[in-house]
Amino acid sequence: MMSDEELNNLDFYNYQLEMVDELEDMLKDSDVDFNGKNRGESYEELQDLSFDRDLTGNRTGSYWCNELKAERALLGNFDLVQDALDDFGMESVDSPDLISGEHLDILVREHLLPAVIDEVLDNHNVAPF
Repeated sequence: MMSDEELNNLDFYNYQLEMVDELEDMLKDSDVDFNGKNRGESYEELQDLSFDRDLTGNRTGSYWCNELKAERALLGNFDLVQDALDDFGMESVDSPDLISGEHLDILVREHLLPAVIDEVLDNHNVAPF
């Protein structure tokens, strides 16, 4: 059994940070260029890149391709699960669409994607106008 100290020192998965880092890596390995584009156009390009490279896992049905990894990522992130449920108008995790930890993981990633894209655009000083 884990001690209280071990529980207090658990390193929970940081969805926002990990997704931003992954999108930055995808950007480096793409032909996306922000020069001469407004924020809206740049946002759409990053959104397309995110979907093409399956940043959320929605296209394939799983980001991790491993139920245990998905459940581990969700550990300590139930506030994000609730925010995602609220965002998508879902009552609870008992929804028939959410039959596994992998589905909840995708839901959280889809919920965070707009904020992740905005953060990456901010990192590249893409003006909001």
